[in-house]
Amino acid sequence: MKVVGAVLMLLVSFTAKPSRADEAKGAALFHANCVMCHGSDASGNTAIGKQNKIKDLKSPEVQKQSDAELAEIISKGKKPMPPFAGRFKPDQIHEIIEYLRELGKKH
Repeated sequence: MKVVGAVLMLLVSFTAKPSRADEAKGAALFHANCVMCHGSDASGNTAIGKQNKIKDLKSPEVQKQSDAELAEIISKGKKPMPPFAGRFKPDQIHEIIEYLRELGKKH
């Protein structure tokens, strides 16, 4: 029953309108955990990013993915990216996605 509740909470959080606070929290989480590979601008233009051919997270290719698809990638990982489900709560993953969406609008 806890799993069903968590899934419902995650679905509701993805349908709620993002707030500036969520974007700010997402930016802080991204900068604390993701810039080593993805770069501070999410372009993947880092030594690790270039070595692993990391996509620009602002690109249309990435931005066309649904929030649920991005959440799954962040949660479960996608080689060479490790899974972050043990590090981030579902609402934190949502905040990171909101931040990435804002970056995509500026691209």
